[in-house]
Amino acid sequence: MRMCHPPALLGTSWLLLAGLLLALQQAAGDLRRKATAVGSSVLLAGLGNVTHIYSVQWEHLNGTSSHTILHYNKGSQDPAIHVPYTGRAIFHPSNGSLLLEDVQESDSGIYKVTVNMGERESLRILLEVLKPVSHPRIWSSLLVAQATGEVFCEVAEGRVDTITWKKDGQPLPPDRGFHLSGSLSVLSLRSAKKWDCGSYSCNASNEVSWQETSLNVTIAGLSPPLQNALRMAVVAVVFAAVSGWGLIFPVCQSEKLRIRGELWRWLSVYTCGLVCIASILAGTAGILWMREEGPSVAIILPEIALTYVIVVTFLVSATVTFQPTKLMQLKSKTAQRTMGYAAPGGVVSVVLTTSFLIKNIHQRHGERRYSRDHPKEEGCTELVDVTTLALSIAAVSALPLLAIFLCYLSSRRSHDSGMAEGT
Repeated sequence: MRMCHPPALLGTSWLLLAGLLLALQQAAGDLRRKATAVGSSVLLAGLGNVTHIYSVQWEHLNGTSSHTILHYNKGSQDPAIHVPYTGRAIFHPSNGSLLLEDVQESDSGIYKVTVNMGERESLRILLEVLKPVSHPRIWSSLLVAQATGEVFCEVAEGRVDTITWKKDGQPLPPDRGFHLSGSLSVLSLRSAKKWDCGSYSCNASNEVSWQETSLNVTIAGLSPPLQNALRMAVVAVVFAAVSGWGLIFPVCQSEKLRIRGELWRWLSVYTCGLVCIASILAGTAGILWMREEGPSVAIILPEIALTYVIVVTFLVSATVTFQPTKLMQLKSKTAQRTMGYAAPGGVVSVVLTTSFLIKNIHQRHGERRYSRDHPKEEGCTELVDVTTLALSIAAVSALPLLAIFLCYLSSRRSHDSGMAEGT
């Protein structure tokens, strides 16, 4: 993470140099300090305790060398202003003051005015020309309940002297763990809770300007992996329910009316394929859960079963689709039972696994754990809305089954009509 910036380092170096010059110059005469913004005008006052002014000299001190701005003697013409102050410096002979217009950062430094050269009365002024601070940019890291998050405030332009934080308009105490490095301030939210939600604002300032920016912060009850796990679990249980109807329907029919031929083939392909996809989604949701919450026997054992279901249902779907005759020629009773029970067993495994995941994810999001000291609430965001997702997935996945059943009803009517005409 970028914590310091070259302009900030240069500004810090200049301040150290100015502080050193300040200490060295205090012994030689009075030293005053002024700060102003880039592009503004600043009046450098002369010595106010001098009754009669005969000569005035203004200099800009730069380290150990000096640069003369002007030299004025009473009774002479207006003094010539030396470069780089030509055209933007105005001298007032009556009091010896100097007005600088459109000042820039390069004008910073110590200005020395000497009045009546023989008496050697002088004054030194430390001038700081600062860029106004720009609007801070404020953003946050991923903020999840019970985890540590951070809110960042960074100023792109201008030397930053202070960054202060507020929450909902109230100043935050200094023990909230924020620190300043260059023009970047970091506010740490440790073990984020519901009461950490709100409007955070950072105020960046220096001696000539200040700017403030706000950000609405919400603490999510679930991390993105758990949100994805919830969505996958919901889709998986919907697929399992739809495929379960596809498996139950032929069983409920009598032997005479049972689906056969091509319709049975496509029904088998679709139900096995749907169970395979549901198992993959349920298994992935379980892995995401364990990554967030740690390994659990309640997930590991179903993961093993789901892996077995995925392999078998995929092989059955592929065989029935591309080589159905091989399935008919299968003589092994064990293999037939394995293939016959794989899809129903997969439906049961998916339903049990996803039910466990959905229940625990809901508890993880919305539970309130009370202790003797204080209640602890998780997040301030609503749980992921899965109702629309479940209804849309159910409607789409049921369409192929509906088409197969309609074709079956149509073929039965044609068959019954033909039998009636034959009699």
